[in-house]
Amino acid sequence: MKTLHPSHGTYIWAGNPDTAYGDKYLMQVSDQGTGPFSAATRKAYLQFDLAGLPEVTKAELSLTGSADAKKDVMLYGNGDTFTEASRTWSNTVQYTYSWQGDPGGFDWKQPAGADKEYLVQLPRFFFAGPLAVAYRETGDEKHAKALIGLMTDFVKDADAYDSDEGAGSYPNSLSVARRVQNWIAAYEILRTSPSLTPEANTEILRALNRSGVHLEESEQGAPNRKQTQKVALLHTAVYFPEFFRAPKWRANAVASLEGQLHDSTHPDGGYWEATDGYARAYASQYVDTALFMREHGMEFSSTTRARLRKLARFLMDQTFPNGYGPVYGDSEPKDQRSTLRRLGELLGDEELIHVGTSGASGREPAHTSSLYPDTRVAVSRSGWAAEDSYLRLNADRGNHSHADELAITAYAYGRPLLPDMGTFNYSSDPRAQWLRKSTEAHNTIEIDDQAQDSKAAGAITHWISNPAFDLIGAHTEASEGALHERSVLSLPSGLWVVSDRLKPSDGAAHRYEQNWHFASEANPSLRSGQKAAATAFSDGANISVVPADPGKLSASLRDGSYAPAMYRVEDARYASYVKTAAGRTTFDTLLLPSRGAADPSVAVERIPVGSTPTHQATALGLGLGERGDAVYYKSWTTPASRSFGSYTFDGKLLYAQTGTAGRSIVMVDGTSIERDGESLVTSPEPVKDLAVRVGADGTVRIDGSGLTASVDPARAIAIAAPDAAEVVLNGSPVPFHRDGRLIYAAAAT
Repeated sequence: MKTLHPSHGTYIWAGNPDTAYGDKYLMQVSDQGTGPFSAATRKAYLQFDLAGLPEVTKAELSLTGSADAKKDVMLYGNGDTFTEASRTWSNTVQYTYSWQGDPGGFDWKQPAGADKEYLVQLPRFFFAGPLAVAYRETGDEKHAKALIGLMTDFVKDADAYDSDEGAGSYPNSLSVARRVQNWIAAYEILRTSPSLTPEANTEILRALNRSGVHLEESEQGAPNRKQTQKVALLHTAVYFPEFFRAPKWRANAVASLEGQLHDSTHPDGGYWEATDGYARAYASQYVDTALFMREHGMEFSSTTRARLRKLARFLMDQTFPNGYGPVYGDSEPKDQRSTLRRLGELLGDEELIHVGTSGASGREPAHTSSLYPDTRVAVSRSGWAAEDSYLRLNADRGNHSHADELAITAYAYGRPLLPDMGTFNYSSDPRAQWLRKSTEAHNTIEIDDQAQDSKAAGAITHWISNPAFDLIGAHTEASEGALHERSVLSLPSGLWVVSDRLKPSDGAAHRYEQNWHFASEANPSLRSGQKAAATAFSDGANISVVPADPGKLSASLRDGSYAPAMYRVEDARYASYVKTAAGRTTFDTLLLPSRGAADPSVAVERIPVGSTPTHQATALGLGLGERGDAVYYKSWTTPASRSFGSYTFDGKLLYAQTGTAGRSIVMVDGTSIERDGESLVTSPEPVKDLAVRVGADGTVRIDGSGLTASVDPARAIAIAAPDAAEVVLNGSPVPFHRDGRLIYAAAAT
């Protein structure tokens, strides 16, 4: 048991809309007059700090107050945070109003100053289910009477608002569909209530019939809206076969749902709306609908089931290793496993079942990383267990998308380390607008302080997935000032190197702000000198963000917002790196997660590539702490032989790491690597992708596409491995030929 006192408290007053009352000792509450509020209306807000507490399972609120007569006080939980010195009626987006005692009751319209969802959420009748269940469980007629009264009051008011089908089409098609689903479920319970008079029953059934007419003829909005409209029509047809048009509604709904699944997914299976929350709900509703149809003698076609499987695979590939969604677009952190499991059971897909049960059932997916070129998304992952690493890069677009082109979401060792900051709500609240509408709120680069146009051209332009590494390249034209190109080298050990190139469309100077966001409890800090940002969670994994060229950029930790759930928002900090430059410019950044505390010794050093500017070729020396040291090189232009530090290389990308676990080399589109004049790799033919890992036990692992076993020095790749004892090529042991310090075991074809 712990007693908490409010950390913040204030009230707001409609009659003094721009006055803050946070300094007042007493808080005032009042609800007088007719309508949702009057000049006398006052609302109080209390905030409690739960930091350091275990999970709260029960709480009791004690209030002391006074009034001139006995009063009812309405209490509501709210995930919002506020500053008591500045909260006023004018700047508060409101969700609660009272018509208590108002003879006219609720008019089913939106009060001034309310969240814009208010108008549609209440007419959807999500409260009908709890009221109906309360009646079923208690038998108390007051619950049934209250709900029936609300339903008939809605019909009476809404019939006058809409010229189409009156209460059957108000206020929009999605709201009609949601209301129909909630009314049908409630009606099954209410139909035996004495409070359901013949007159009330007639009004409710007439409104449901008119809703069916509207839903047959109307198909409005984005895919999730259209789907819900036709699912509601199908439910109406099945539950009320007495309705004259019910058979036509059933056929119309099934045909529309099959067509919608085709229209709402890209050819690669990705969902058209750029949001994992809506994608999950969309797929889940298809499962519900398929099972409902089966129960009533209907089935989706084999073509539709195949499309649904592709969508399910897309969801699976986007999912974090811990089973939660990556929260891109309008979304919130949600466990996706039950949806994946149900999809797997419906479709007979053992890999979906495996991911949906965290490996308890099914078969582990045969792949790890995945590319969705039509959806414009790439995911690099080391595996499917909660401790594996994951990085998502997107250039997607669509409804509910954010201004987040080329944004990165990263996860390792059990937690999101560079998360998407989520969606607070759809209101005009400045924090909600920043999260949804700004580029600054995402792990990408904002140009000239302007939000991106997420409908602009862009693509995943380069993709290599090798058992030892992934390489992702993408570009976007979403910012008017410059083309943004981003390249990510991802290692399954949990290490990412991000190279950004900005190509302005003119000769003027532009401001480039690269941002990296952290969860509210991350406690980030910024080191002087290297200007590296590092998190300090109280336990578990952390991440270091280490920029190259710290002297050429300004770095700061800035205040932002993080929405851990819809209608909840918290303060959070993010690392901001800013350059202002004319002409082409670059950012190179090391992202290094750690199982425990971030290593303060991690460092990045620029290695000159002769006189070649960084927008043509970039090279870095990486100090990885206990992991060892590495060298990274990337060519942005046509491959050419270039020297940097002790290395000479003629390809597109090189990564060479040395540590206690052994040494490794990654090479892309090259033929030759030398260090201090000695050959490390030489191939008679260009190699698209090659990874060589030499373990402390002498095992040499060679992975790459288009490689075949060969010990012929005239054809095979020469690899420096003087202590080689065994060679494994693409997972299979192969013979090798030794010639001094070089071995030959694989050839490029």
